[in-house]
Order: sequence, then C-alpha cells, then structure tokens
Amino acid sequence: MSLESIWSSLSVSGLAHLLGGAVLLLSFMLLVRRRPMPAINGLAAQGGLLALVALCHAALRDTSQLLLVAGLVAVGQGLLLPLTLREWVRRLGLRQGISVAAAHRPGVGLAAGVALVLLAVLALLPVTSGAAMGMREDLVLSLSVILLGLLVMAARHNPLGQAIGLAGMVNGALLGVLATPGLPLLPAVVLVAMAVPLSTVTAFLAMRPPAGDAG
Repeated sequence: MSLESIWSSLSVSGLAHLLGGAVLLLSFMLLVRRRPMPAINGLAAQGGLLALVALCHAALRDTSQLLLVAGLVAVGQGLLLPLTLREWVRRLGLRQGISVAAAHRPGVGLAAGVALVLLAVLALLPVTSGAAMGMREDLVLSLSVILLGLLVMAARHNPLGQAIGLAGMVNGALLGVLATPGLPLLPAVVLVAMAVPLSTVTAFLAMRPPAGDAG
C-alpha cells in the first residue's frame, strides 16, 4: 500500500470521526431547544451527517453496499422523518405553542448529557480494549448519542418530544451500525432501524386528524 493511499484512508477516517462528533453535538442541541421546529431541523441535519458518514465508510471499505445505505439514510432520516414530524407540528398547531426542551434550565440538561457521555466512555473503553482505536471512538460516539436520545425521551412529557428522542436514539444506533465492518444484511438492518421512529410518528398522525377536521 502506497503512502498516498494510507494518507487518503487516514483522512477519510478522520472525516468520519469528525462527522460522528457533529452528530453528537446535534444531540446536545436536541436537549436544549425549546421549540419543536429547531429540534426537527436538528434531526434532519443528523440524518444528512449520517449519510455522509456512510459515504466515508464506503470509501474506506470500497463497497457499494454502503453507498446504498447512504442513500437510504439520507432519504429516511434526513428527509422523510423530518417531513413527517413537521406535519405533526402543523396538524396539532404546535409551532409556537409548546416547549419540547428536555429541561427548563438548559444547564441541567447539558450537565446530564455530559455525564452520560462520560458514562459511555467509562463503560465502553474497557470492553473494547482489543479493538482498533477508530472503532472504539465510533462506538463511544454511538452509545453517547443513544444515551442522549434516551435522556430526551425520559425528560420530555409530550408525544412529540418523545418521538424526537426516539429518533435521536435510532440515529445513534445507525452511527454504530455504520462503524461495524462486515455486518451482514446491512441495508436491511438500516431499514428496520429507520422504520421504528417513522412508523411510530406515522401511526400517531393516522390517529389524529388535522386540527381543522377535529370535532
């Protein structure tokens, strides 16, 4: 392997880790945003970043399967799920009328989020001591995003906020799936994971008519 190809692989790997870190930062944003639309926009941005992560791994592993996964994630998490959540907001008239923040004091939510990230580091690093450094970092990022999504679900007391937390957890799981080499039936696994929040939101919308049709 030439020095040029090694440098290229390291650069792509570093970009994948950087994008994963951006997904984690957006999870912190979901903790403190008080209105639904900025939180939904954050989920859409997470979906786009996950698609870019998939493209990075496709370049590293030279596999067309990950190109398909990148397209699925971009459409599902970056487009369809945010559009469905925006429809939820439109139907129930929540655009300005409800707070979906995980805590009324942002500092409390951020402190809890940082504690969960530290917990993810302490829990995973000993378990993955034999794995490559890049893989360990990816798994720590994945578990951190999952735990932050769980915190959002636990702290919010309305269905929309909990759906946002669930979607954040799925994004964390997808981050870990993308970082796992040799995973069989990867597109199917990704489709099943994305179907969980999308089907939940769709079912809720099916049970709730538009505000103008209620009554």
